[in-house]
Amino acid sequence: MKNRRPLSRFLGVTTALITLGGASGLQAAEPFKPEVMSVEPAISDGPNVFVNQASWDGASRVHVYGQDGLTYKGLVSMGLTSQLLLSDDGATVYTISDYMKRYTYGPIESVVQAFDVKTLSPKGEAIVPNSAAQAIGMTQLLEDSADGELVYVQNATPATSVTVVDTESMSVVAEVPTPGCYGIIPAASGHRFSSLCGTGQFNTYTLDGKDYTVATSDTLFSADDDPLYLHAERRADDELIFTSFNGNLYLMDDSGETVTLKKTLPVTEGVDGDWAPGGYAITAYNKPNDMLFMIVHSDAYDGSHKDASEEVWAYSMADEELVSRSQAPYMTAIDVTQDDSPRLFGTNEEDESVDEYVLADDGDFQLVKAASDDKVGWATSLQVAP
Repeated sequence: MKNRRPLSRFLGVTTALITLGGASGLQAAEPFKPEVMSVEPAISDGPNVFVNQASWDGASRVHVYGQDGLTYKGLVSMGLTSQLLLSDDGATVYTISDYMKRYTYGPIESVVQAFDVKTLSPKGEAIVPNSAAQAIGMTQLLEDSADGELVYVQNATPATSVTVVDTESMSVVAEVPTPGCYGIIPAASGHRFSSLCGTGQFNTYTLDGKDYTVATSDTLFSADDDPLYLHAERRADDELIFTSFNGNLYLMDDSGETVTLKKTLPVTEGVDGDWAPGGYAITAYNKPNDMLFMIVHSDAYDGSHKDASEEVWAYSMADEELVSRSQAPYMTAIDVTQDDSPRLFGTNEEDESVDEYVLADDGDFQLVKAASDDKVGWATSLQVAP
């Protein structure tokens, strides 16, 4: 009997609750104002950076950033194992990816897609043979002709060939066998591309509609002693710059029927620490300064050619000398703007981010990190808009 409470106390509490509930009900009776959602019809103006987040277990994505401070603008999605290509005018993003009806078995559809950069919306696609290389995102596997009329797709089943897509009709017009050779190096003019071969030679393929001719170069490099990365840069005079696993530059001319070697330049030779390039897009070329940027790591060994960076080096092509060394950890792919004061962007393997580097105030072509964003996740390829 001691723990019993007077009924009046419970009635008082009940009355208070009813009173509070009534006040809440009056507040809730105010007119409901629904939130208005809207979608911007176009991304904001300004030059962009495109980062390819290729996926093996779900939709791949191309993330779009502004170049000044990595302002996030949006993304486009596609199938598995995507490759990225930005048109020369920066208006169209092309991708190649695979769409699987069932992940473990069943039909697979390979599709080249074209996206309008301004609206990030699809504007065309071409179903291509299901033989496109399913590889980590990198350059020279999806490329276009100098006039933009054709897109080339690297195939590997493991037999190698190149599918040719007409960008106006978005249809397959040819498939070019490239036995023993891999990678697509489009010529600076015409419908022609070259491919690196295991013999240390280059095959050059010239297209005429569905027909093609092939010419083979002399032996230009040793695949055993100084193998070349697929990644290539084109200099202001249309000279090609290839980089070897050991850090040597091979300057090539592909303006003729076959590729010829003009000169080799050692970049890492004589630098203490056993430095060598590592990653996928391991160099980026800035035309206004005739400057090549290279991501490198120390204590290199046979097999470290994909290791992430410790530094980025700036190498003057005109003076043929190393100009600067800057701290830039964990990068596996880089690209650079074409300004007099360039900005360099890279995919960061450790932080799963895209990083922006700008010129420091002190020292020629010394770089410092200015921004970073981790929405891209783990990525190995990116392109900077012109």
